[in-house]
Amino acid sequence: MSLDSVLDITAQGAWNGGTLVDNSIFEKKGLEFKGGIPVNDETIQQRIGVRTRMAASADERIGVKAMQDLIDTSGIDLSRIKLIIAATNVGEDKYDPGPLIKYPFDLVREHCPDAMALDVYAGCPGFNTSMELAFVLSLTGGLNEGDISIIVGAENIHRANAFPPNDTGNIIFGDDALATALETKASLKANGRYSVSEKHKHKLKEDFVTDTARLIYEAYGNEKIGGIIIDNQMGVMEHRIPAVAARIQASLVEQMYPEEASKGTFKRFREALEFYDSNVTSFAYDINTDGGDRSLVDKFAKAFVESGKYGTILAGYLTSDLTVEFSLHKGEGFNFVPPRSGIIDSHTSTHGCFGDYIEVMHAEGDIWGDMNGKGVFLYATRGAKPHIDKLLSRNNLTMKDIDLLIEHQANFAMLPMTLEKVLNNGQPDVKKDVIDYLANKMVTNIHRRGNCSVVCMQRLPYDLQRGALEEDTIQGFPVNRNLEQLRNAKIILYDSVGAGMTRSSVLRKK
Repeated sequence: MSLDSVLDITAQGAWNGGTLVDNSIFEKKGLEFKGGIPVNDETIQQRIGVRTRMAASADERIGVKAMQDLIDTSGIDLSRIKLIIAATNVGEDKYDPGPLIKYPFDLVREHCPDAMALDVYAGCPGFNTSMELAFVLSLTGGLNEGDISIIVGAENIHRANAFPPNDTGNIIFGDDALATALETKASLKANGRYSVSEKHKHKLKEDFVTDTARLIYEAYGNEKIGGIIIDNQMGVMEHRIPAVAARIQASLVEQMYPEEASKGTFKRFREALEFYDSNVTSFAYDINTDGGDRSLVDKFAKAFVESGKYGTILAGYLTSDLTVEFSLHKGEGFNFVPPRSGIIDSHTSTHGCFGDYIEVMHAEGDIWGDMNGKGVFLYATRGAKPHIDKLLSRNNLTMKDIDLLIEHQANFAMLPMTLEKVLNNGQPDVKKDVIDYLANKMVTNIHRRGNCSVVCMQRLPYDLQRGALEEDTIQGFPVNRNLEQLRNAKIILYDSVGAGMTRSSVLRKK
């Protein structure tokens, strides 16, 4: 029997400061896009769709500002906060060992000292994966009626100096931060059979990713794993982007399917994507718990399997001295029934074979972000349809039923191309459908704020509700044409893609 509601968004707070920066700052620097195309206002708008972005000052923590705004404007009872998550990529300081949640948590810690506090490292889908975590905890009694979860997204790319000074990656991004509160609506108890393996503990070799994958394979063989969650306590950025769990997934898959690895399947985009969608079908991301609470990763894994959404989850704890503990959590007989309203379903998948598309690397005595633009573009656009179709079909929905699509704002050119893949059902006028969908069923802000990484999933609905979005035309496409009706949308799909490579989608009904 379906419940009315289990979890829903109740309030948001935001950092609304910063300096508006237009494209002129990138002109006359001798920068070039691939192919020798000079960087200027015209070419930036043609290739990316960005006109301006917000830059935060170096002396403020914008995630803390967003959290404070949520506290000041929402009136929530701070003692009811039971889960608080920082969903981030670079965050506000690339040298900070984390967890970054400690800064916003300090604002409320005295009121809720026992709250579960952690970072989630899942790339740009971090907000969606965090909502999914709160959802499965609410489904299984890990969170109870009246409990509050808060997700803080903060990306201060300018303060963190994420890319080398002459890297065109700097052009795409803007700074942003929001905090979202969700309330658990019911107290539930999962019914089924839960089991967990003995805990394996090992001291790892220098190649700790391959070593960990080998140990997992030796322990569990070809056991089907629906998700990998690693509590990553290493404290260095290059082992967060992409998440260690995604790299372990890729190595584990190669060990499970040595013939495919020797044939080069995982080096060819189309074959690798199809193989993972057919044979791997799992997610893989890291968390970083405040205080290093070793019990939390197991609690989360248990919630995932008891929710009935996943059959088997591998939970691991990785220390800075390269010691790993891991166990396998299984569920049988647990039945997931989507609630009628609020957060009703979610779907997360990782293709670790593409993990090097977005990563942090050492160069010139520092650490910098490095992106394979073509690879990211392919994954974002071509990986969308099977992922979204899987989520919608099990809820008896199609894209026509969606009232509002909140789509990741990485590069405007990705949006119509992603829609063309997702909406294409053999109709002759798919491009017309794309234009209509983009104008009337989506909201867009990349032209104003740039790519705000994790935060765009929160910023778009926040700005929609407060009337901050305006009709416009980007690269010839009309956008934000149906704002009044979208403010009253009943069925909402959040979809985001990023480092790992991971895609995560969440369905919400009002």
